[in-house]
Amino acid sequence: MPLQLDPEVAAAFAPLAKLIASRPQLPRGDVLGRRKRSNTMMAQMMSTLPDYPSVTRTNHSIKSFDGTYITIAEFRKQGTSHSSSPPPLHGEGKSSSSNNNSKALYHIHGGGMILGSVDIFSPSTAQRCEETGLPIFAVEYRLAPEHPHPTPVGDCWAGLQWLSRNAARLGVDARKIVVVGESAGGGLAAGTCLLARDEKLSPPVAKQILIFPMLDDRTNHDNNESTLRDIDAVATWKLDDNATGWKALLGDQAGSSDTQAVSEYAAPARAEDLSGLPPTYIDCGQLDIFIREDTKFASRLMDARVPTEFHTYPGMPHAYMIYAPDARYSKMHAQNVLNAIEMV
Repeated sequence: MPLQLDPEVAAAFAPLAKLIASRPQLPRGDVLGRRKRSNTMMAQMMSTLPDYPSVTRTNHSIKSFDGTYITIAEFRKQGTSHSSSPPPLHGEGKSSSSNNNSKALYHIHGGGMILGSVDIFSPSTAQRCEETGLPIFAVEYRLAPEHPHPTPVGDCWAGLQWLSRNAARLGVDARKIVVVGESAGGGLAAGTCLLARDEKLSPPVAKQILIFPMLDDRTNHDNNESTLRDIDAVATWKLDDNATGWKALLGDQAGSSDTQAVSEYAAPARAEDLSGLPPTYIDCGQLDIFIREDTKFASRLMDARVPTEFHTYPGMPHAYMIYAPDARYSKMHAQNVLNAIEMV
């Protein structure tokens, strides 16, 4: 039986599919072409989301692992606990104890390691802030190939450490920080949580929420090639796109069969030991080229006795909820993520 997109997604995606079909296909390795096209398209799609005037944004400038300053954008809903956000913190702030500190989301945006930004995804971040009532801290990590591994995950790890150290000052309960990421952001979230485990972050991360995460530079590894080709034919993030992203991040080591060639913090599927990671939520559409690596990662987490919740949605491609937010599976996904956050 041929693989087919869910009818609701196919209908919603049809106008965009026509536009994509009318453009020349970008060759594998064309980072700048993909960045320009995707950033423009994502900004247009994000612009259709409603404004949330109750959500404010404050930018914090922090020092990353290599001494470079990066931005952490804080999104906060007014009228909630600690809704009067403190002034921006440049570096470290003085902590103060409070019994009213809330859980918080630490968000890492997607973009195949090569594109996207906090600004582009700020409408959806504001939407999640409005829906949950929780503060969200979004890290502006540096992108490959200008900044290959270890910079992207290093920036994400530096931001998480900063949030943990300054939690009380920011009205956050350091015991209830949830790391959330989509696509490449999901892979970086998993890598960041591996670092948090290995570097003994205290308190530890409360939960990781990995939404169709990009976990394995060996995309064809342990995969049914025929099924993968069929998925690629209807995929919204294709094998050539994925190879471009991994090559930008890892250079010639991308896809290496050498188990020691690539750091597990860059490609978390390569981690030999997944024990001790925080409780995990993972989901992935069945027509996503990441479905096999995500399913296997979820299974390995369960084998390592990590509390794990895994969902897959038939007929759904990569980033399905962006292309078809009103589809039934998109709504199911949104509710499942909210439930996962509420359980912390």
